Amino acid sequence: MANIKIVAVFAIIIVAAIAGVAWPFFANLQGINVIPIRASLWHVGKGSQYEPEMIYQVSFNKTSFSADMKFLPTNEKNQGLLIEIKPSNSSQVITQRVQIGLVYDFTDISPEAKPYFDILDQTVFSMRDYATEDKYLAKGAEWGDLYIGANHEKLAVTDVGKNSFGFGTANSYMLSYRIGVNINKFWVVDNLPLPVKAEVYDPDGNLQYTYELVSLKAPLTPGFS
Repeated sequence: MANIKIVAVFAIIIVAAIAGVAWPFFANLQGINVIPIRASLWHVGKGSQYEPEMIYQVSFNKTSFSADMKFLPTNEKNQGLLIEIKPSNSSQVITQRVQIGLVYDFTDISPEAKPYFDILDQTVFSMRDYATEDKYLAKGAEWGDLYIGANHEKLAVTDVGKNSFGFGTANSYMLSYRIGVNINKFWVVDNLPLPVKAEVYDPDGNLQYTYELVSLKAPLTPGFS
């Protein structure tokens, strides 16, 4: 009987020791975002093979213009993109054709189009800094780190649902991060190659830029045909 009691005591001690070691691990799991295994993945350029035409209204500081983007058929090397830019304060139409690279970094831009491409680079194309590779479309999914002065923020999916945009209603995923008292926001729709809307402030609280997809022609794109 004494031997049984000794074994029982040792068993209790071992279980307690294991629990003490394992508990911090299991406790930390509470703060981990579990991504659904069936969550869709998105990257900049996803769906471009369906050749959509996307018209954006862009406002950057004091410059406003529309950008009509036509994704062209893919050839043996890469895909082309035809962009027609219409400044809000002019009847001028600036046309530029480019080849799409992995990170949407365009060269050989005409002098007339370059100021607008510089803005597109900082706005509509800026998500390439975080999503040239697949990212999860699921609430809580983290897409990257941002360092704003001494602050460390994370770009993450913070809302999911059906929303109305200039081009219509679609199920979307809102990514956001805090900057001062404001929240910078980006909306992504699966199978569309670029974000469909954004609202971004600078560290001083000034509205830096907005853009929104106001027209979409995508008869071959799943979910939009």
